[in-house]
Amino acid sequence: MNNEWFREKSFHQTHSVGFKLKSILHEEQSEFQNIKVLDTYSVGKLLLLDDKCMVSQADEFVYHEVVSHIPYMCKPIVKNVLIIGGGDCGVVREFARHVDIHSIDLVEIDERVVEVSKKYFPECTQAMDDKRVSLYTQDGIEFIKKKKNHYDIIVIDSTDPEDFALGLFTKQFYKHVHEALVEDGIMINQTENPFLDEFGIKNIYSNMRNTFPIVKSYSAPMLIYPGVFWTFGFSSKKYRPTNIISSKISYMKKLSKDLKWYNTDWHQGAFLLSNLHKRAIDQW
Repeated sequence: MNNEWFREKSFHQTHSVGFKLKSILHEEQSEFQNIKVLDTYSVGKLLLLDDKCMVSQADEFVYHEVVSHIPYMCKPIVKNVLIIGGGDCGVVREFARHVDIHSIDLVEIDERVVEVSKKYFPECTQAMDDKRVSLYTQDGIEFIKKKKNHYDIIVIDSTDPEDFALGLFTKQFYKHVHEALVEDGIMINQTENPFLDEFGIKNIYSNMRNTFPIVKSYSAPMLIYPGVFWTFGFSSKKYRPTNIISSKISYMKKLSKDLKWYNTDWHQGAFLLSNLHKRAIDQW
């Protein structure tokens, strides 16, 4: 970072994404990581964890809407939701839109991410006062080991598979997620960029297929992430991602008027994959 620009370099430092700065609004070293909030010309406020882009005002809605409404629309009954990671709380906001959900548990290892987000990204944290929401500041890997047959949807809103987030991409972790889900539960996770496959996307999907009978992938653009083209995993015990629950369609069309990205037409098309995407996840 210099006086004018912040650039995030990819894992192997062969590619970068950059933002012209107005100012640095916040910086601290928490118990787990360095936390910064930048004010930029192109994407507004930008949250960094260990100098990696997490959330911006310009595109946060894309990530948060696509990891929440897709699984919600594929499962007839959604009562209990778990989010591991996601301390910016945007995924909580999206699930909280659905009044039929009974509980939303957020497990974030670093409480300071939540507190900083409340100050600088209130549009993301606005649902944290919802009585259905519970915040657990602990290790998600240890948290989920104690849960059995409880959650309808589990979203793994993690950083890249390195450091303390590496354990969120293993066969053993997916096994615990599977056990924590009800008999027709769904897991959603971010699965990196196939153009800059620096973390072995094929291996991530292999680990998911080792645990779940139905594993599919979809994509959405994330302006602040290196390479922009971002993929997400849909792992299910029973439901296919393009089989939208018909009784929810009318409801979602009304709700979509308040959303910035998601609608059911996009939902269907998001699972049509290019050859590059299919090769990256070994889905032929």
